[in-house]
Amino acid sequence: MLGNYVVTALRNLGRNRLYAAITVIGLAISFAAAILIGLYIRDEYSYDRFVPGYQQVYRLEFDLVLPGQKPRPSNGTVSTAAGNFRLDFPEVEQIARVMPGAATLKLGPTTIRERVLWADPGFFRIMSFPVLAGDPNAALEAPDGLILTRQLARKYFGQDAPIGRTLTVLSGVSFPGQPAAPHTMRVMAVLKDLPSNSHMAADAFASGRWAWSPISFDDRFPSPVNVDQLTYIRLKPGVSGEALRDRVKAFGPRHYPPIAPGAPSPQQFRLMPLKTLHFTATNGDLRPPGDRAVDAGVAAVGALIVIIAAFNFVTLMIARANRRAVEVGVRKALGARRRDLIAQFIGEALIYVLVAMVLAAALAQLALPAVNAFLQRTLVLDYLGDPTLTAGIAAGGLLTALLAGAYPAFVLSGFRPVSALKGGLGQPAGSAAVGKALVIGQFAILIGLIVMTGTIYRQTRFALTEALRLDTSQIALVNGPCRWSFTTAVAALPGVKATTCASAVPMGFGDMNSLVNMPDRSQRTVQNGAVDVGFFEMHGLKPLAGRFFERGRGEDMALNRPDPSPDAHPSVVINETAVKVLGFAGAADAVGKTVNWTRWSVAGGQATILPARPSVIVGVVPDFTLGSIRTAIKPTFYLVDPSLAQIFLIKLDGRRIPETLAAIDKLWRKTGSDLPSDVFFETQAVQSFYQDVISQEVVLSICAGLAIFIACIGLFALAAFTTERRTKEIGVRKAMGASTVDVVRLLLWQFTQPVLWANLIAWPAAWWVMNRWLQGFAYRVDLSPWLFLAAMAAAVAIAVVTVSYQSLVVARAKPVKALRYE
Repeated sequence: MLGNYVVTALRNLGRNRLYAAITVIGLAISFAAAILIGLYIRDEYSYDRFVPGYQQVYRLEFDLVLPGQKPRPSNGTVSTAAGNFRLDFPEVEQIARVMPGAATLKLGPTTIRERVLWADPGFFRIMSFPVLAGDPNAALEAPDGLILTRQLARKYFGQDAPIGRTLTVLSGVSFPGQPAAPHTMRVMAVLKDLPSNSHMAADAFASGRWAWSPISFDDRFPSPVNVDQLTYIRLKPGVSGEALRDRVKAFGPRHYPPIAPGAPSPQQFRLMPLKTLHFTATNGDLRPPGDRAVDAGVAAVGALIVIIAAFNFVTLMIARANRRAVEVGVRKALGARRRDLIAQFIGEALIYVLVAMVLAAALAQLALPAVNAFLQRTLVLDYLGDPTLTAGIAAGGLLTALLAGAYPAFVLSGFRPVSALKGGLGQPAGSAAVGKALVIGQFAILIGLIVMTGTIYRQTRFALTEALRLDTSQIALVNGPCRWSFTTAVAALPGVKATTCASAVPMGFGDMNSLVNMPDRSQRTVQNGAVDVGFFEMHGLKPLAGRFFERGRGEDMALNRPDPSPDAHPSVVINETAVKVLGFAGAADAVGKTVNWTRWSVAGGQATILPARPSVIVGVVPDFTLGSIRTAIKPTFYLVDPSLAQIFLIKLDGRRIPETLAAIDKLWRKTGSDLPSDVFFETQAVQSFYQDVISQEVVLSICAGLAIFIACIGLFALAAFTTERRTKEIGVRKAMGASTVDVVRLLLWQFTQPVLWANLIAWPAAWWVMNRWLQGFAYRVDLSPWLFLAAMAAAVAIAVVTVSYQSLVVARAKPVKALRYE
């Protein structure tokens, strides 16, 4: 009997090639998308699980509490936290610090900027990465120890285990007048390439025991606010971070006193499990953080695509019910029971799904390299070596077949033999309503995806353009001190319109907190942003009140001297948010006022915060940011201070960009620096903050396109069946005087109605989802009604274009042929 069912199912596929192909293609595309999305979601939730004993590994983090601000989470810690924590907690088995960043590796004439992490000895006893050659623990004990990944070893030496070979490392630790220190380091170990589901983004690890490593540098100049170091901890077996929670909370107040009398400790510590770091990290971490809400959305989109394909399958099976009526009648007349027929039709569904799954596996394998390149992942489809993956795909296919095939099977198996054999069956009871509901569901999903894609696109464009309030076009950035001779030479180059300098704060690349003493003896926290004359003008900004900095004014240039006095009182420009935080009535009210604040200074490579001194506010600048608009713009004081300026900005004229960049690089090398010029454009920096949003936009656009394609082929097939079933009716209508236009209008209205009803489901669902997503941005677009109307119009247009051909063919047929039909 089973063989008979299989043969019957295959013959049925052969007799209905078009509709079988439509069903299989729709399922195959949806399954392929679901497989790739499933791989991505599993990769997201398996971050760092490859580390042996990852359950005992934690990272020491804290919330930074500053006057007038909400607690702000920080992934890093101060340099002294690791030593103090080890002394206070005997439950610690191993603790080590890592300084993320970049360094330049030099081999012969070749110098390349690489991702290098400087680490304390013992780090690899906490994070046991797979080793290819050598001893990484011994490498970190030696001041010249260097550990490479296999990819980097091949890149420089052309082999997997270049143990004993040397590279010159140029540390990124530098300050005006102090060039980066070169250091010859020995390759003492090689790691296997780190998987993409590791939060550690590094090409090499270097020993923190070198005197000029960033870790040792901080040990020599400990600062209570420098929180660039990541501190990792492995607890002893049987000890959990949750059990230490209260003691960890008390750690901050014990070691780090309040900034002001009566204020809480500025650092409130906590232990974060390694397995959750991917989702709890901030944008300043080693890799961009994950987002559970986004992952859930991506998984839901994958499920929706499969649902659309399953809806197609059910709809077409119901529409073809009449074609199977005689077959069902004959089988029942010969003694087939209803459960036998249910088993037959569900078996047919399984055959459809099996064929589609084979095609889907091939499509997913073909698309995987492009997906990996786009997502920067190392996802792998290994059906034989990964039984969990194979079982998951098989279970998903089986579930789809059972759920999609159940209703048609029960409908078809319920036909009465006498009615079926007489040919007077008609449409199965209730099937028209079910079919209409399925089409409504399809287009509800389709409209929702269009709204979501449009909203993400608008928010991305807003983040990259309008929200910045800056003109970033043709502005190149060079990381490094603003040396006077270099900046002067660059300004004289053809193709350069203007030059200026800035610190990391105005560029949105970091924080430098200062305190303002208020008249009521309270304090407010502001950012200390160093700029040079012309910074605001280069970005097209105009003062809301007062003026910007000018070279001819002594108070503006009080710190622009070879040896500025620490008692200088430089004038400041503040932003709109600072006007509100300081309690001024408006921008004009702030100009001319004197404020006492604690500004920063850098001398001899050490950053220090000076006691509060007065400064006069000379202007107010509009709020702007080159950073992420996920967080609100902070109150900021801008001043001219070359000691803090580590970014050189160059406005190009746009006509000779390659030649100008080559000339800049040549001038940079003339300064005597061994480091290559690190030039990038402001637009690139801005895009890096929104790479995840851009990825979401692309993924949703692709998914929406797939959903549209699957829905269209299903609707096309349904239109063919519907118009075929109504051929005689249409013949009668034309015989009674109906025109071709009348018939086409009738048929199009039949298929447009479900699309209009679908909006009642899609609009509220899409609004709720997108409203929650937009809450993650401090500055965002609104959910405009026109976007929902546009999505409805697009869905209607898709439906009309899809069914218009079939409707026109039937409407133009001669009434005589239509009346002879059946």
